[in-house]
This record gives sequence, structure tokens and C-alpha cells, in this order.
Amino acid sequence: MKKTYWLLYALLFGVLAALLPHTGYGPDLSSWILWAQHIHALGLGEAYTIPDNNYPPVYLYILWLYGKLAGSSAAIREQVYYLRLLTLPFDFAGALLAASVVRRPARRFAASLLLLGNVAYLYNTLLWGQTDAIYSCFVFAAFLLASRQRTAGSCWFFVLAVNTKLQAMVFLPALLLLWLPVWVAERKQLPRALAGGLLLQVLLLVPFFKAGGWAYLAKLLAVGQHAVGYYPFLSMNAYNIWYLLVGKDQIGLSDTLPYLGLTYRTWGLVWFGLAAAIILLPLARETRSRLLGEARPLDATRWLLAFGLLPLAFCFFNTQMHERYWHSALLFLAAYGFRSGRYGLLAVCSVAYYLNLNQVLRAAPQFVPIPEPVVALLFAAVLLLGTYQLYRPGTPPTLRSFEA
Repeated sequence: MKKTYWLLYALLFGVLAALLPHTGYGPDLSSWILWAQHIHALGLGEAYTIPDNNYPPVYLYILWLYGKLAGSSAAIREQVYYLRLLTLPFDFAGALLAASVVRRPARRFAASLLLLGNVAYLYNTLLWGQTDAIYSCFVFAAFLLASRQRTAGSCWFFVLAVNTKLQAMVFLPALLLLWLPVWVAERKQLPRALAGGLLLQVLLLVPFFKAGGWAYLAKLLAVGQHAVGYYPFLSMNAYNIWYLLVGKDQIGLSDTLPYLGLTYRTWGLVWFGLAAAIILLPLARETRSRLLGEARPLDATRWLLAFGLLPLAFCFFNTQMHERYWHSALLFLAAYGFRSGRYGLLAVCSVAYYLNLNQVLRAAPQFVPIPEPVVALLFAAVLLLGTYQLYRPGTPPTLRSFEA
């Protein structure tokens, strides 16, 4: 990419940093302050002595770095809005990765600006102050490397993604469908990928093990074990199917309540499982063909779309979903649009995601109040239309494969 483009990216980053809003979701900001102060005072290895710390390790490293840069407990509190400048590079990296599916540099630059100019895409980091851009970037990198048959690097990025947000696990079945044919054809890649992923996982845990031994590792394992059930409600403000079924006034019901012999939580998991199976079926067919030795290029456009639909289905059907969990879908739907020329899914998803975030935080203009069920229907429309496009034959041949 031309040097001029990098200078323009740097200028845009500088403008966003200069205009950084002093908004944010209060409970999240309070947690970042307390956690960063604790880590700054006692060291990174003591992060899991914080009672309410329910995050995997990667963001704790970022909070450690933020504390080092801030320099004092008082500065950590006073400058907390600048913490998001450590997340913003991942928004830029994600946009660059999504745009990398475009062949021509000039068009690639324009494509990246389409994402970086999308207020729904940047809202999570700049206005909310959350971190979903980090794991989304890692997952997209894992997908790109897997699609280019570099499974070791793909596994490393997936390990980083899961160690940032456990929601990244939703992508594992699709990634396995990409990894499996490569591991069968080139058997040396499997041990390299597994050994590299395991080594990276161990390295991420070293500071915590050194500080507290197996006790802290047990606390870290508990973070994963208790991820389901931490907020046992029908929805944590994600405008999904539950707003359509029970209405806004009942959304705080416990998801452990029974309905027709199953709990609400179980119904959500069943519906998500069915939706994921429908989304993954075309990918599984293609993987089967590759395993049988049929010489055909990877249908990259279809895989991008499927990867975009998976987090939407995850957030739409399951209980306990937060309004931010739609985020990773934007990267894949954007890349799908860049490759296919179909931007409708990205447009509708961006509008729905912006409305969902802003009707909770209200940090940006809210011109017309939109009922939550209407926003839920927008997400449903993306899922239905995206699934139709996933099964629709006739993907343009010139768009079928990534460049090496």
C-alpha cells in the first residue's frame, strides 16, 4: 500500500484521538479504572485477585500497559477516556484486514474508509469504551490465514481472540471446516498449529501462574466455566428474538424459567444450534468436496457471508446477550460486500447495531425513537436475507478466491 495511504490513516487516527468523546458506559469505565489501578499497584499477575474480574487475559495486558502509560492511580482515573486509544488500533487493523480482500490498492483504501467512516463500527470503541474490536480483529485475521492454508498462524490468532472475549468460540466450528482439509493434505501443519496454539496459551498465562500458581489458574478457568449464567436473564439489552417473543417489559425474566418443558436458556441454545447448522451446511459441503480431492477454489465470498451470519445468529437467539455482541458481524459483512458488491446486509446491520447501542447508551444523536422490536426485526431481516444469499447459486466466478 502506498505511503500516502498510511499517512492518511495516521491523520485519521490523530483526528479521532483529538476529538475523543468523554462518554462511555459507566459500569464498564468504573471496572477499567479499578482493574487498572489494582494491576498497576500489585502487578499483572494479581489481576485475578480482583473479585469481579471476569475477563480472559488479553485485555488485562492492555490495562497493565495503560497503567504503565498513565503512571499513577490518579492518572488512571482521570485519563480513563484515553484507554480506548489502545483499542482503536484494532478498529483500524480490522478495517484494513477486511479491505485486504479487495485487489486494487486504491479501492482497498476506499473500502477501509467505508468501515472507518461507519459510526456503528466505531461506536463500540469511541463512544461505549468497550473492547469487541480487539477479538473481532483477531478472528478476522484467523479467518484470512485459514483461507490461505496457513493454519498455524490462524490458530495463534484464534487463541488470542478467545483470550480476549470468549464469544470468539462461536467461530470455532467454521474455522475447523477451513483447517481440516489443510491438515489432511499437509499433515505437518496439524502438530505445528496445535503446538503453536498451546505454547501461545501457556505464554499468556505465565504472569498469573508466577504470581499465584494453580490457584489463579483455577480462577481463570472459573471465568470460562461461569461465562454462561453470569447474567441469567432473557437479554442484556441485545434487541433480539426475546424482544419479539416476550416484549420489553418481560426481558428481565430469568432464563432458567421453564417453558414447554425446557428453560428459556435451552430454547435459545436449540434455536441457535439449528441456525448455526443451516449457516454451516454450505461450508461443510465445500469442505467435504475438498477432503475428497475435488479441485476447486475456495468460495471466499460465501465463507465471508457465513462468518458474518454466525455471530448474528448467536446474538439473536441466545439468552443473556449484550447489545455489543453483534460487533464482529460488521467486519465480515463488510468484507462480503467488498467481494460481492452487495452492501445491503452491511447497511441494515449497521443501522440496527447503531440503534441498539445508542438506545442503551444515548451518547450520539437519537433523532427518532425506534421501538426495540423493530430493531430486532432488522437483525432478523439480515439473518434471513443473508441465509438466502448464502444458498443462492451463481456467485460471480471472478470473486471466488482470495489472492495468495
